[in-house]
Amino acid sequence: MRQGPMQVSYRFDSNFTKLGKQLLIFYGVIYVLELICEHWLNIPVVAFLQLYPLQHPDFRFWQVITHPFIHDPSAPISFLINSIVFYFFSGSIESSLGTRRFLILFYSSALGSAVCGLLLSSVAGFSQPFMGMLSSLLSLVVIFGLLNPETSILLFFVLPVKAKYISYGTILITILTFLAKANPYGAYHLGGILAGWMYWIGPEHFFSVSRLHMHYLEWRLKKKKSRFRVIHGEKKDNDKPTLH
Repeated sequence: MRQGPMQVSYRFDSNFTKLGKQLLIFYGVIYVLELICEHWLNIPVVAFLQLYPLQHPDFRFWQVITHPFIHDPSAPISFLINSIVFYFFSGSIESSLGTRRFLILFYSSALGSAVCGLLLSSVAGFSQPFMGMLSSLLSLVVIFGLLNPETSILLFFVLPVKAKYISYGTILITILTFLAKANPYGAYHLGGILAGWMYWIGPEHFFSVSRLHMHYLEWRLKKKKSRFRVIHGEKKDNDKPTLH
């Protein structure tokens, strides 16, 4: 990975922190125990810990807390992919925000995911039980692009793409698959991204009247500027009004 000329160059692995290693080991140990319980001991831990819709008879309040720590026992490849994504993005964000804020961001994204998913679980197409940390990972990808917009990422380890486009693309794909009901977990993923973004921007800015007023003034200024055109050289008599 490389960054723009105004930013310090670094590699993904150079920013992988001690906390990141501990979390990755923690999730890995949980997943191994989960596989042993599910496939070898016939103990249905997933059914007990995953998050069911509110109207489901198996819904329990503790599932809001436990569901992001487990993963589908029939999908070890996707667990490895999630781990790789966490490895690539977590260190840089923790270095930028600090350990405490990083942890709040990661788990507030999981909480926002659960709230949004539960609220929309009665809608047709979004009534599947949910588990895993993918919502938090999508939030990390988006925040990484906002923190390092000009950083170049090798997409699929081949195609260089700026981080801001990865961020915008993640948001766009999540919204479109949610609206199309093409992803049964779309409400959870969208909620995770929204919660992470709201925490990153800060409620004092998100709900700030003065900030909204500033954006309105900027919009009015751009609208006024669009009425003029800038030309170089002398103004001719038949030219429209211009701004020099």
